[in-house]
Amino acid sequence: METGRFIAMMCMAVLTAADIKEKKIPVLYVLLFGMMACAYRIAAGGEWMSVLYASIPGVFLLMVSFCTKESIGYGDGWSVLALGLFVGAEGCLAAVGIGLLLSALVSLVLLMLRKVNGKSRLPFLPFLTIGLGGWMIVQKGL
Repeated sequence: METGRFIAMMCMAVLTAADIKEKKIPVLYVLLFGMMACAYRIAAGGEWMSVLYASIPGVFLLMVSFCTKESIGYGDGWSVLALGLFVGAEGCLAAVGIGLLLSALVSLVLLMLRKVNGKSRLPFLPFLTIGLGGWMIVQKGL
């Protein structure tokens, strides 16, 4: 499991850099991340129920993307789906929860400072990556 967390963090760092720089997540990067996640899950011998549970947060975000006409981008949903395969349902839910909380707090501060308005878009992957790192630190007991 430790290897999966390390690979996931490295992939998330690359996706985060692309998300910040390009304001979108390159499909090729997400595809590679997803293929590595599938290969990892197969090599780790995950049971199909654990794979199903680990996929729920990503599938949920993909449905939200579709329903909101990409208020949350598809790249975010696919990234969370792959992340779940690496770190499992608990880690994925923790990372998404922390990421959403941080994103909301930063958005609130930026709104109060009038740096953004209600229509502004912030990249989510940096917050998700921080959430993943926070969860990993808590898991290690640091």
